[in-house]
Amino acid sequence: MLNTLQNTPLWVYAIFLLLCYYGVKALSPTHESKTSLLVTPPLLLGWSLYSLNLTLSPQISIGCWLAAVILGSLAALVVFARKGIELDDPETGLIVPGTAKTLVLYLLFFAVNYYFGYQDEVHPEFAVTVEMVLLKATASGFVCGLISGRALKFYRVLLTLQAKRPQMSAG
Repeated sequence: MLNTLQNTPLWVYAIFLLLCYYGVKALSPTHESKTSLLVTPPLLLGWSLYSLNLTLSPQISIGCWLAAVILGSLAALVVFARKGIELDDPETGLIVPGTAKTLVLYLLFFAVNYYFGYQDEVHPEFAVTVEMVLLKATASGFVCGLISGRALKFYRVLLTLQAKRPQMSAG
């Protein structure tokens, strides 16, 4: 275990610290801009899809990945509540109440990528088995689905709050 940590590149620790920073920051109310809500899902989904090993059973890999993305997105709809979310002052973004869910989500994202990166480096012969390829596709898809589902849910909340705002001031 210590050998694994010692041989981990420094940039991996930098990403881990960055994710921890943003995860701890999310324990307090945070600002979610419309841009980040729209840009995050396609970037993560594209990165996740690009990282799939499509040399063995590409149709099954993409199918597992897509099913996991859908399940992750549905889970995000349940896990991330709308309660307490408000429009920011210029009414172009959201103020989201603090939660530990975001920290857990970021750490899960890191753990999944770290585990599969470790397997690729240490056990390359195991990393290319059909089982491992499908596990990676499923885990990656589910985590990306969670993150994307959260962003899309919050984007819908933003649009709903923006649509209600003029009606509130008119009444």
